[in-house]
Amino acid sequence: MVRDLRGSIRAMVRSSDRPQEELRFSLREIAGRAAAEAERQAIRLALRATRGNKSEAARLLRVDYKTLHLKMKQYGISAGQFRPS
Repeated sequence: MVRDLRGSIRAMVRSSDRPQEELRFSLREIAGRAAAEAERQAIRLALRATRGNKSEAARLLRVDYKTLHLKMKQYGISAGQFRPS
């Protein structure tokens, strides 16, 4: 995951028209982005495993239902897309 993020950042820097000084990232920014992406993926996996049941997904992730709901809203994730048709 971190390797992928590092590779993506390097590719972005190489392909950018901006001077390298404008493209510097702090480790804190990189870690924050990696953590957010890991969190987003974990939520999606839990919702897929529970067929969109947010209560079960929250239990699976060991977080409060309200926390899961807020994170889903933050990342634009809808439980409906994981429910069977």
